Amino acid sequence: MVISSQYVVNGSPIRCTFCHQPFRCHDGHVEAWRTFTGQYFCSEFCADDADEAQFQNKRRNLGPVSARRISR
Repeated sequence: MVISSQYVVNGSPIRCTFCHQPFRCHDGHVEAWRTFTGQYFCSEFCADDADEAQFQNKRRNLGPVSARRISR
């Protein structure tokens, strides 16, 4: 979801959550991608990469599949 908002200029954040690049400005408004979690990104690619990194971290924390206990 792309957002063009003056709010982002007057408040924070001013940089991408993933790559830390400043957001682009267009006609005095900041253009940023906002996810359902409320984080702001400079593009849909950074938003996707952040989601993938979070998924990979959760997966690593679960451990190997053979070590997980399956409950039925």
